[in-house]
Amino acid sequence: MAVYMKLLGTALVLLGIAGSVSCWQAASDDEAYFKALRGLSKYPTNVLYQTEFKMAEPRHMLLLGGAASAGPIGVVLGSLCLAMGALLTRRD
Repeated sequence: MAVYMKLLGTALVLLGIAGSVSCWQAASDDEAYFKALRGLSKYPTNVLYQTEFKMAEPRHMLLLGGAASAGPIGVVLGSLCLAMGALLTRRD
């Protein structure tokens, strides 16, 4: 069980960091959001640009939220599993 917990902890840490990097990359490459933002900054009163921006904004915000939360969550849960694996090794 201790080996399983250590493997699970390592996997969680790596997947959390990989998920965070992936979300950051997707957020920085979000062409629809940046295109809508450029159009809205050029013509702020145009309803079509406002609608396009409001359609692109939720996806971009979810990517930013995933980027900000995936890494810390993976590291915390992974370290808990690694600590439990170390305690189980010490107990045996």
